[in-house]
Amino acid sequence: MDKMMGENGLIKRVLMLVFGILISSFGMALLIKASLGQSTVSGISYNISLITKMKTGTVVGIINYICFVGQIILLKKEFKPIQAVQLVATTFFSSVLNIYLYNIPFIANTTIGNYGLKVVVLMSGIVCMAYGVSLMMVANLTFLPFEGFCKAISTKLNRPFGTVRVYVDVAFVIISLCIISIYKIPNISVREGTIVYTFLFGNLTNIFMKSMKKKVVEG
Repeated sequence: MDKMMGENGLIKRVLMLVFGILISSFGMALLIKASLGQSTVSGISYNISLITKMKTGTVVGIINYICFVGQIILLKKEFKPIQAVQLVATTFFSSVLNIYLYNIPFIANTTIGNYGLKVVVLMSGIVCMAYGVSLMMVANLTFLPFEGFCKAISTKLNRPFGTVRVYVDVAFVIISLCIISIYKIPNISVREGTIVYTFLFGNLTNIFMKSMKKKVVEG
Protein backbone atom coordinates (compact mmCIF):
# COMPACT_ATOMS: atom_id res chain seq x y z
CA MET A 1 0.00 0.00 0.00
CA ASP A 2 2.82 2.37 0.94
CA LYS A 3 4.55 1.53 -2.31
CA MET A 4 1.43 2.41 -4.28
CA MET A 5 1.09 5.68 -2.40
CA GLY A 6 4.70 6.42 -3.19
CA GLU A 7 4.16 5.70 -6.87
CA ASN A 8 1.04 7.86 -6.94
CA GLY A 9 2.98 10.64 -5.25
CA LEU A 10 5.75 10.40 -7.86
CA ILE A 11 3.26 10.52 -10.71
CA LYS A 12 1.67 13.60 -9.17
CA ARG A 13 5.06 15.30 -8.86
CA VAL A 14 5.96 14.47 -12.47
CA LEU A 15 2.66 15.94 -13.65
CA MET A 16 3.32 19.06 -11.57
CA LEU A 17 6.74 19.40 -13.20
CA VAL A 18 5.33 18.98 -16.73
CA PHE A 19 2.49 21.43 -16.16
CA GLY A 20 4.93 23.81 -14.49
CA ILE A 21 7.12 23.83 -17.60
CA LEU A 22 4.12 24.26 -19.91
CA ILE A 23 2.73 27.18 -17.89
CA SER A 24 6.02 28.95 -17.20
CA SER A 25 7.13 28.73 -20.85
CA PHE A 26 3.74 30.15 -21.87
CA GLY A 27 4.33 32.99 -19.41
CA MET A 28 7.73 33.67 -20.96
CA ALA A 29 6.11 33.78 -24.41
CA LEU A 30 3.63 36.37 -23.13
CA LEU A 31 6.45 38.48 -21.68
CA ILE A 32 8.19 38.48 -25.05
CA LYS A 33 5.01 39.39 -26.95
CA ALA A 34 4.19 42.23 -24.52
CA SER A 35 7.39 44.02 -25.62
CA LEU A 36 7.62 45.95 -22.33
CA GLY A 37 10.58 44.16 -20.82
CA GLN A 38 11.35 40.55 -20.00
CA SER A 39 12.98 38.25 -17.48
CA THR A 40 16.77 38.24 -17.58
CA VAL A 41 17.10 34.89 -19.37
CA SER A 42 14.35 35.51 -21.94
CA GLY A 43 15.64 39.05 -22.55
CA ILE A 44 19.19 38.10 -23.40
CA SER A 45 17.93 35.09 -25.38
CA TYR A 46 15.62 37.27 -27.45
CA ASN A 47 18.42 39.73 -28.23
CA ILE A 48 20.80 36.95 -29.27
CA SER A 49 18.07 35.40 -31.42
CA LEU A 50 17.68 38.67 -33.33
CA ILE A 51 21.40 38.66 -34.13
CA THR A 52 21.88 34.96 -34.88
CA LYS A 53 18.44 34.35 -36.43
CA MET A 54 18.02 31.36 -34.14
CA LYS A 55 14.69 30.81 -32.41
CA THR A 56 14.39 32.38 -28.96
CA GLY A 57 13.56 29.06 -27.29
CA THR A 58 16.64 27.49 -28.85
CA VAL A 59 18.85 30.24 -27.41
CA VAL A 60 17.18 29.79 -24.00
CA GLY A 61 18.11 26.12 -24.23
CA ILE A 62 21.73 26.86 -25.18
CA ILE A 63 22.12 29.29 -22.28
CA ASN A 64 20.78 26.66 -19.91
CA TYR A 65 23.11 24.01 -21.37
CA ILE A 66 26.04 26.36 -20.71
CA CYS A 67 24.80 26.86 -17.17
CA PHE A 68 24.66 23.07 -16.77
CA VAL A 69 28.32 22.79 -17.78
CA GLY A 70 29.04 25.64 -15.35
CA GLN A 71 27.55 23.58 -12.54
CA ILE A 72 29.85 20.65 -13.35
CA ILE A 73 32.91 22.93 -13.39
CA LEU A 74 31.98 24.59 -10.09
CA LEU A 75 30.78 21.55 -8.16
CA LYS A 76 33.24 18.98 -9.58
CA LYS A 77 32.95 15.83 -7.42
CA GLU A 78 29.97 17.31 -5.62
CA PHE A 79 27.98 17.24 -8.85
CA LYS A 80 25.55 14.32 -8.80
CA PRO A 81 24.87 12.43 -12.06
CA ILE A 82 21.12 12.46 -11.33
CA GLN A 83 21.20 16.21 -11.93
CA ALA A 84 21.59 15.44 -15.64
CA VAL A 85 17.78 15.27 -15.68
CA GLN A 86 17.99 19.06 -15.84
CA LEU A 87 18.91 18.65 -19.52
CA VAL A 88 15.61 16.89 -20.18
CA ALA A 89 13.69 19.65 -18.41
CA THR A 90 15.43 22.48 -20.25
CA THR A 91 15.09 20.76 -23.65
CA PHE A 92 11.36 20.35 -23.02
CA PHE A 93 11.06 23.95 -21.83
CA SER A 94 12.89 25.48 -24.82
CA SER A 95 10.98 23.29 -27.29
CA VAL A 96 7.61 24.27 -25.83
CA LEU A 97 8.63 27.94 -25.84
CA ASN A 98 9.45 27.71 -29.55
CA ILE A 99 6.07 26.10 -30.22
CA TYR A 100 4.30 28.95 -28.43
CA LEU A 101 6.30 31.66 -30.20
CA TYR A 102 6.51 30.25 -33.72
CA ASN A 103 3.97 27.47 -34.28
CA ILE A 104 0.77 28.68 -32.64
CA PRO A 105 -0.65 31.33 -35.01
CA PHE A 106 -2.67 33.12 -32.34
CA ILE A 107 0.56 33.93 -30.47
CA ALA A 108 3.13 33.96 -33.28
CA ASN A 109 1.20 36.33 -35.54
CA THR A 110 -0.02 38.68 -32.85
CA THR A 111 1.45 42.17 -32.57
CA ILE A 112 0.21 44.25 -29.65
CA GLY A 113 0.06 47.98 -30.28
CA ASN A 114 -2.10 49.26 -27.42
CA TYR A 115 0.00 50.05 -24.32
CA GLY A 116 -2.78 49.14 -21.90
CA LEU A 117 -3.15 45.72 -23.53
CA LYS A 118 0.61 45.26 -23.42
CA VAL A 119 0.49 45.81 -19.65
CA VAL A 120 -2.27 43.19 -19.32
CA VAL A 121 -0.26 40.67 -21.35
CA LEU A 122 2.88 41.48 -19.35
CA MET A 123 1.11 40.94 -16.01
CA SER A 124 -0.46 37.72 -17.28
CA GLY A 125 2.96 36.50 -18.33
CA ILE A 126 4.49 37.25 -14.93
CA VAL A 127 1.65 35.44 -13.14
CA CYS A 128 1.97 32.41 -15.43
CA MET A 129 5.74 32.27 -14.99
CA ALA A 130 5.48 32.54 -11.21
CA TYR A 131 2.77 29.87 -11.05
CA GLY A 132 4.66 27.52 -13.37
CA VAL A 133 7.94 27.90 -11.51
CA SER A 134 6.09 27.33 -8.23
CA LEU A 135 4.73 24.04 -9.58
CA MET A 136 8.25 22.96 -10.55
CA MET A 137 9.69 23.94 -7.17
CA VAL A 138 6.95 22.17 -5.18
CA ALA A 139 7.31 19.08 -7.39
CA ASN A 140 10.94 19.03 -6.19
CA LEU A 141 12.17 16.70 -8.94
CA THR A 142 14.53 18.97 -10.86
CA PHE A 143 15.03 22.58 -11.91
CA LEU A 144 16.32 24.42 -14.93
CA PRO A 145 20.15 24.66 -15.19
CA PHE A 146 20.12 28.45 -14.81
CA GLU A 147 18.72 28.06 -11.30
CA GLY A 148 21.13 25.22 -10.64
CA PHE A 149 24.08 27.35 -11.76
CA CYS A 150 23.07 30.14 -9.38
CA LYS A 151 22.71 27.59 -6.61
CA ALA A 152 26.18 26.17 -7.35
CA ILE A 153 27.71 29.67 -7.16
CA SER A 154 25.97 30.35 -3.85
CA THR A 155 27.29 27.04 -2.49
CA LYS A 156 30.87 27.73 -3.53
CA LEU A 157 30.87 31.35 -2.33
CA ASN A 158 28.82 30.54 0.76
CA ARG A 159 26.44 33.34 -0.10
CA PRO A 160 22.63 33.32 0.02
CA PHE A 161 21.00 32.02 -3.15
CA GLY A 162 18.82 35.12 -3.46
CA THR A 163 21.86 37.40 -3.33
CA VAL A 164 23.69 35.42 -6.00
CA ARG A 165 20.57 35.35 -8.19
CA VAL A 166 20.36 39.15 -8.04
CA TYR A 167 24.02 39.50 -9.09
CA VAL A 168 23.57 37.07 -11.99
CA ASP A 169 20.37 38.82 -13.08
CA VAL A 170 22.14 42.18 -13.05
CA ALA A 171 24.99 40.71 -15.11
CA PHE A 172 22.52 39.38 -17.68
CA VAL A 173 20.76 42.75 -17.88
CA ILE A 174 24.10 44.50 -18.47
CA ILE A 175 24.97 42.01 -21.22
CA SER A 176 21.55 42.55 -22.81
CA LEU A 177 22.06 46.33 -22.80
CA CYS A 178 25.50 45.91 -24.36
CA ILE A 179 24.09 43.70 -27.11
CA ILE A 180 21.31 46.23 -27.77
CA SER A 181 23.82 49.08 -27.92
CA ILE A 182 26.41 47.34 -30.07
CA TYR A 183 24.05 45.79 -32.61
CA LYS A 184 21.50 48.65 -32.59
CA ILE A 185 18.51 46.36 -32.12
CA PRO A 186 15.11 47.45 -30.72
CA ASN A 187 15.01 47.37 -26.94
CA ILE A 188 12.01 45.37 -25.78
CA SER A 189 13.92 43.25 -23.25
CA VAL A 190 15.10 45.78 -20.63
CA ARG A 191 12.26 48.17 -19.95
CA GLU A 192 9.69 49.04 -17.31
CA GLY A 193 8.33 45.50 -17.49
CA THR A 194 11.70 44.18 -16.33
CA ILE A 195 11.39 46.23 -13.15
CA VAL A 196 7.80 45.06 -12.60
CA TYR A 197 8.93 41.47 -13.16
CA THR A 198 11.77 41.85 -10.66
CA PHE A 199 9.47 43.11 -7.91
CA LEU A 200 6.50 40.80 -8.55
CA PHE A 201 7.95 37.45 -9.62
CA GLY A 202 9.57 36.45 -6.32
CA ASN A 203 6.64 37.58 -4.19
CA LEU A 204 4.09 35.79 -6.39
CA THR A 205 6.20 32.64 -6.34
CA ASN A 206 6.29 32.69 -2.54
CA ILE A 207 2.49 33.08 -2.39
CA PHE A 208 1.83 30.31 -4.93
CA MET A 209 4.30 27.90 -3.32
CA LYS A 210 2.82 28.44 0.14
CA SER A 211 -0.67 27.71 -1.20
CA MET A 212 0.47 24.65 -3.16
CA LYS A 213 2.39 23.15 -0.24
CA LYS A 214 -0.66 23.62 1.98
CA LYS A 215 -2.85 21.75 -0.51
CA VAL A 216 -0.28 18.97 -0.82
CA VAL A 217 -0.21 18.53 2.96
CA GLU A 218 -3.99 18.64 3.22
CA GLY A 219 -4.30 16.27 0.28
